[in-house]
Amino acid sequence: MIRDRHYDPYILQQLVALTTEGTPAEQLTEYLSSLSNAAFRTAGYCLGERILMEATPKHFWSLSFTLISYHPKAFLVTVMKTLSARLSRRELTLHDKDFKPLAQLIGQQDEDIRKTITTLLPSLDDIDTVRHLFRSLGMPYQTQWIPFLLRCKTLPSYFLLFHSLRQLEHQDDFIRRTIYYLIKQGDSLSFNMASLLRTYFGYEDIRATFSLHLPPYQLSRIETSYPDFCKIMKV
Repeated sequence: MIRDRHYDPYILQQLVALTTEGTPAEQLTEYLSSLSNAAFRTAGYCLGERILMEATPKHFWSLSFTLISYHPKAFLVTVMKTLSARLSRRELTLHDKDFKPLAQLIGQQDEDIRKTITTLLPSLDDIDTVRHLFRSLGMPYQTQWIPFLLRCKTLPSYFLLFHSLRQLEHQDDFIRRTIYYLIKQGDSLSFNMASLLRTYFGYEDIRATFSLHLPPYQLSRIETSYPDFCKIMKV
């Protein structure tokens, strides 16, 4: 089995020259189009793991827009993995105005939206940024977010999942299935989330050995307070 090469000094040298700020985007895309399949994959690694990782914020957004416009199938996940890493290191923010045109581009295709959210969501550690991500990608309603929030297993995602489910509180079967899904995940955070939902929505017939027990005054606090939610859910 032949493994992809993540680095080639000549390809990297060419890419550095073609991605300097002010260089026309057409020069980069023409070069990428001239490469063989193997060299193209190496170029993708060089862009994602080196050039985009080190670019200034403004240049990052501009170069990302160029690459995803040119070949979304090849570069969307590459860009989002780099963005996720740089968000975690506080080097970039989704509240940057230059994220907006990129989000609008991605928001044109459902599959691109799915890949973007799935890749970025685990790296977001505050609820305002999570909301901003969904809304920027053309998903204004919290009930649309549930499939993504349910699978993310982070405190911001579970807090917004709780509030999304409150909008569906009369859909008993759906909430019950959600609780069972969380129980089956096997990690402590998901199990605590299942316990919270079970108590809050009154599904006392769901049997499991829950260690999280919530008195009524705590339930009322978590409706409005993310810090209180985090204190309760911390494992």
